[in-house]
Amino acid sequence: MVKDATRHEEAREHLKAARYREAIECYRGILEENPEDDSAWLSMGGAYRALGEYERAIECYDRALEINPGCDDNWYYRGKVYARLSDHEEALRCFDRVLEITPTDEFSWISRAKALKGLGRLEEALASLERAIEINDRNEDSHYLKVQILKRLGRKEEMEKALERLLEVNPRHQAREEYGVG
Repeated sequence: MVKDATRHEEAREHLKAARYREAIECYRGILEENPEDDSAWLSMGGAYRALGEYERAIECYDRALEINPGCDDNWYYRGKVYARLSDHEEALRCFDRVLEITPTDEFSWISRAKALKGLGRLEEALASLERAIEINDRNEDSHYLKVQILKRLGRKEEMEKALERLLEVNPRHQAREEYGVG
């Protein structure tokens, strides 16, 4: 067990230093000894994701989910890869699973909104953002995405109100320039 913990720590150090190939090798060693270590599969998937090797990342996340289907991180990061691949349907399915497990995960509500936006389901995306904002009213990403969606829907007054709130959260947000606010 001590050896396993040491190897996990070594792998985490490689990840922190952006030495993803070295981290992958550490996780492979861990998985040779314990192929049921879902956290090693999850972390190895993260290393592949950082390298842009999305198919391999998905394979790792799928293996982690076979072992532990109730782990919200496994679903979340799998969803992030599918979002990166513009497979918004599959990303949405993953984020919905996270929210079944952890309904107060603001980042999954935001990611869900992005997937819905990618599918053109803007009203549903707004509803997801409202949930994210209920959970954390200080997250500028949710406010910014809300501004973008309201603009796309042509709801100018609501957009201006959302923009005002965004700039209360972060007075220096890029939206100030982008939307011409003095």
